[in-house]
Amino acid sequence: MIAIPKIMFPDYEEPVVTGAHKVEMNTFTWEDESRIETFTDTGENRALTVKFWYPKEEGTYPLIVFSHGAFGVIDSNYSTCMELASNGYVVASIAHPYHAAFVEDANGKVTIGDMNFVQQVYEDNGEYSEEGEKRTYEKSKEWMALRTADMNFVLDTILAKVQKKEDFFVKIDSDKIGLFGHSMGGATSVQLGRERDDIDAVIDLEGTMMGEYVDFKDGYEVYNEEPYPIPVLDVNSEAVSKQAKELDEEHPNWEYVNYYLGRNAVDYREIIFKNAGHLNFTDLPMISPVLAKLLGVGEVDAKECIENVNEVVLTYFDYYLKGEGSLSELQETY
Repeated sequence: MIAIPKIMFPDYEEPVVTGAHKVEMNTFTWEDESRIETFTDTGENRALTVKFWYPKEEGTYPLIVFSHGAFGVIDSNYSTCMELASNGYVVASIAHPYHAAFVEDANGKVTIGDMNFVQQVYEDNGEYSEEGEKRTYEKSKEWMALRTADMNFVLDTILAKVQKKEDFFVKIDSDKIGLFGHSMGGATSVQLGRERDDIDAVIDLEGTMMGEYVDFKDGYEVYNEEPYPIPVLDVNSEAVSKQAKELDEEHPNWEYVNYYLGRNAVDYREIIFKNAGHLNFTDLPMISPVLAKLLGVGEVDAKECIENVNEVVLTYFDYYLKGEGSLSELQETY
């Protein structure tokens, strides 16, 4: 019993942080008075906990908002947030209660994830069937409605605090905003990038862009035909890319939604990581290799992979939010 924590959560070497800024952190829990929490029957308002990483030095910096995947946590991409903040960004990570494995709010209250939600996520995540695909479509609309409402509330709250010049929020340049997320959080980020006019660039870390579903007909989802309006980077493992192409060949009337969006976007790019698994786009394979292996990792070295992911994320946002650097190096490397 004494050895179990060390086996599940061994010591590990943290990814390299390349920026010159000293990073400070802060956590808030904000209540959305416009929404009732639907995962309980007590009638309380939905509350969102948000963790911030930001440069200690004075100045104004672009804002980047992160959304974790299904059953992820607020620190799923801790190293990515640290890397961004050290290089001159204010980063906000949202914990989506009941969609997260757990959430500890600013007062220490812990909320455990909803197991029915987890079951729904994995229920039809397998072979294609029209019934399963329709269930997935219907559930995805619910998930996206909840997630986008969460992110909209957090963004609006942050921007209101910038306007009021509260605390460290004065460091935020509200004219430069990027979004990124992992898995379902990536889908959420992509959807907000379409819906809002104050977002400059989006990164999707291996998330199926479910927000693009507008209908379901003849056994398949119908996709949004409006061109995607802002730069979006689609980061995938080689396995996902290969599976999408295989399904495309098996189903002539179907196309993977991410690639459909890509063909109809003003600026779409994809980066494919070889030998990576779904969780390799987060810190989990370093924090708990045993747990991550159960959930899906590749053969790639965990630390090296997330450092490469962090480099990609930083380079992309530097280019689109700060007008710095070039994307040619990414194109040559990945």
